[in-house]
Amino acid sequence: MADAGTMFRSLPTDQKLGDYNGITQVSSSTTVAFTGSNAGAAFICEVVTNVVVHGSGGGTIPGTSLTADTLYPIGVKKVAIGASGIVYVLHR
Repeated sequence: MADAGTMFRSLPTDQKLGDYNGITQVSSSTTVAFTGSNAGAAFICEVVTNVVVHGSGGGTIPGTSLTADTLYPIGVKKVAIGASGIVYVLHR
């Protein structure tokens, strides 16, 4: 006879339904590193001025090469923003 306890499982309390389940806003005059469990899986730039995005596998992208309000599914190691700029880093 099958164990009845495995047939009716409770739903997990932490349901992550989307591709990205956490968001960190990086505002102007800020540098934020994303490592370990806080790794960035993608990003969106709201304001691209004075922004530098460092890729998790190396390399950088200046904000002048980005289009505002576009999802970039690129791993993020660090975001550095000067006097202006806003970036949203998305987490899995």
